[in-house]
Amino acid sequence: MKYQKYEFDTYNIYTIQTNKFKNCHMEILFYDNAKKEELGLRNFLVDFMCHSSKKYPKRKDLVIQLEELYQSFLYGVSSKVGNMVLSSFVYDFLNPEYVNDEKYLQNVLKLPFEVIEHPNATNNAFDERTFKIIQKRILRDIEAIKENATNYALRQALLNMDKDSITASSVLGTKEDVEQITPESLYEYYQKFYANSLCNIYIIGDLNMDEVVKIINKNFHNNCLKNHRVEAFVENKSRKKELVVKEKSEFCQTNLVMGFNLEKLTKEERFATLYFFDEIFCSGGLKSKLYSSLREENQLCYSVSSISAKYDNLYYVYVGLDKKNVSLAVKLIKKCMKEMAQGKISEEEMEMAQNQLQTSLDVVFDNQNSLINNYVFHSIVGTPLFEELKEAYQKITVKDLKSLGKKLKLNFIYELQSKEGEEN
Repeated sequence: MKYQKYEFDTYNIYTIQTNKFKNCHMEILFYDNAKKEELGLRNFLVDFMCHSSKKYPKRKDLVIQLEELYQSFLYGVSSKVGNMVLSSFVYDFLNPEYVNDEKYLQNVLKLPFEVIEHPNATNNAFDERTFKIIQKRILRDIEAIKENATNYALRQALLNMDKDSITASSVLGTKEDVEQITPESLYEYYQKFYANSLCNIYIIGDLNMDEVVKIINKNFHNNCLKNHRVEAFVENKSRKKELVVKEKSEFCQTNLVMGFNLEKLTKEERFATLYFFDEIFCSGGLKSKLYSSLREENQLCYSVSSISAKYDNLYYVYVGLDKKNVSLAVKLIKKCMKEMAQGKISEEEMEMAQNQLQTSLDVVFDNQNSLINNYVFHSIVGTPLFEELKEAYQKITVKDLKSLGKKLKLNFIYELQSKEGEEN
């Protein structure tokens, strides 16, 4: 694979030239510092823009055009990662080598920029019919959070941890936020979004990248200069004594979330050692410390998982279990975490983690989306490329894991209790 960066005044283009895939994948990324009051607007906007455009005013018009471009596929997604909000217009299309049309590459690359630069709007307001479709869909997504025990428990845990932290904010926004958006206010935000967001374009495929860049430059007219910095990481407050919160619910299973601060991590710890640590502690399946302690040895839970939220400087453990087992589960989780900080890690555990992580990297090398995602964060934050990560994993020692373990400090214990007497 050949990585290359093309620098321009108002955006950069990052390419990966490879013949491993028959299709091509492109992401047009607009990113910025996350602002709580704008998250709902931004998510709404990107959803709207990929539904239709000025040239393709109905959803079926855009779908037909994509089908004519040999089943190309375009969608938009906004996500919040640490202190960053990322909005991507994601585009998959067939390699021109398999198309008998000299103008195919020009036509296929033109479409996403047509959608971005000419949205479905008239007189400084977005199309009302499309607006109502998108608004209804987002409100339904917000309500659906309450129906999923895992999602709801994590959301409530973070709100209790610190409701003012950007970490506790949902990229969907709140119901109240979404209901207050109008076609006019959304269009006003579109202009701000386009003018202020930093922009990178990423493309992977077996393509003449110099030609691709020329076509993009011809169709993308982003002339807004930006010189601000994006601060990727959130420094969430730690506590001398962990916060304990219990909330009753209508779910038939109790959900436990324990959150740990990640304090003063080095770059190597954040982007490599933490994955190794998590593999041994929780994510390594049947042989992980937590799974063995909670399920195999004590039969306490139905499920156990973890989230390494490295951009929020947090690490979460999630457990689904009976209410009567919560106290023991908390005790055992603390015990396993203490063992990691003491370096009580066997050679077998080290070897297991090493093999699993190397195998996982081999798998992602065959996935376009994973390669692009890795390139995105490498370019805006400095995360290692997969090739570098492979080498980094091979150098990790028990001493490194022990040092990292001492940097995890318990912040909160959140318990979403099941209905009385209705445990599974």
